[in-house]
This record gives sequence, C-alpha cells and structure tokens, in this order.
Amino acid sequence: MDIYYQTLLFDFYSELLTEKQKDIFSAHYLYDSSLNEIASEYSVTKQSVHDLLKRTESILLGYEHKLGLVDKYLKRKAIVEKSIALANDITDNERIKSELLKTLESLQQGEN
Repeated sequence: MDIYYQTLLFDFYSELLTEKQKDIFSAHYLYDSSLNEIASEYSVTKQSVHDLLKRTESILLGYEHKLGLVDKYLKRKAIVEKSIALANDITDNERIKSELLKTLESLQQGEN
C-alpha cells in the first residue's frame, strides 16, 4: 500500500482512531519520523511502534472495506479530472460535448 493511499485513509478515518494511533501514524507517515525516533519520543520499543503502525493500517483498511469512502472519493476525483480535461479541449466538436455531458452526468449520479 503506497503512502498516498495510506494518508487518504488517515484523512478520512483518523477520527475513528485512538489519540496514540493518530499521533504515531502521523509522526511516521505525515512528518516522516523514523521508527527509532518515534520509539524514543514515546519511550517504547521500535518493534512496538512497528506493530502499532501495522495494526493502525489494518484498522484503516477495515474501515475502508466497510465504508468505501476513499474509493468513492478517488472515483469522483477521476471523473472531475476527466471533465476538466474535456472542458479544456472543447470546441464545436459534438463528440467531445457529448462525452463531457456523459461524464458530468455520471459525476452527478455518483458513478464512474
């Protein structure tokens, strides 16, 4: 799982985590602190930081599996990006106008 996806999960679901999970996750993924730095700051072992991060990632993935908010966001983001690209290219071409209208309709309906 890449860092971008992990941070999206965190953005969407962080309020469902404990304060310690939020602090350690953000220290590592948002502020690029090493496991050793975090372990030292919290007076715990590097292994316990690693375990907490893995557990937190699993929790975030579980929320996404149940709620699907990040997936919906990414689909809508792609539709908006496609719409913008089409709008930037639009001329009197009817095919482009038709495709843009379909894209915008799918955005309106929440589909991809």
